[in-house]
Amino acid sequence: MRLFISVNFDEEVRRKLFRLQEAVKAQASRGSFSLPENFHLTLAFLGETEEKRLPVIRGIIEVIRGGPFDLSFTRSGCFTHSRKELWWIGVEDKGKGLSSLLDIRRQLREGLKAAELVFDDRPFSAHVTLGREIRHEKPLSFPGVDITVPVRSISLMKSEHIERRLVYTELFVRPL
Repeated sequence: MRLFISVNFDEEVRRKLFRLQEAVKAQASRGSFSLPENFHLTLAFLGETEEKRLPVIRGIIEVIRGGPFDLSFTRSGCFTHSRKELWWIGVEDKGKGLSSLLDIRRQLREGLKAAELVFDDRPFSAHVTLGREIRHEKPLSFPGVDITVPVRSISLMKSEHIERRLVYTELFVRPL
């Protein structure tokens, strides 16, 4: 099963993200846009993982130390690869929220490494993907971003395609 560990968002935050996504979509000639129910911030991407490893992963998540905090999304941008654009919004570069997020991510990585679990070890960029493979005729004008996100839990998620649609299912949630 394809797994990742993430911060998920409440309905109000998803609505705000959707409004930003709509501003990008309105200027794009084409692209693949995330479904609002799939908006999340990935802390660790494990990819294909055997089901028998679920108790180990859950054990790593259960011992994470840290309390609830807020993240401020104040940046937007684009990653470009092979002339394809991925548009995102990101967490501000400083502040207690980012520090708390990075500490949780560090704990997760240490636990995953100790358990010899494979995960994506690329440098971390605290962002939410709004759309992939975005094509546009004119430069995009992105609206101002200022969204405060309450982080009250982290979740182990399963990713699968069901009826040609990407569906994320929460397997375990750990309140902070």
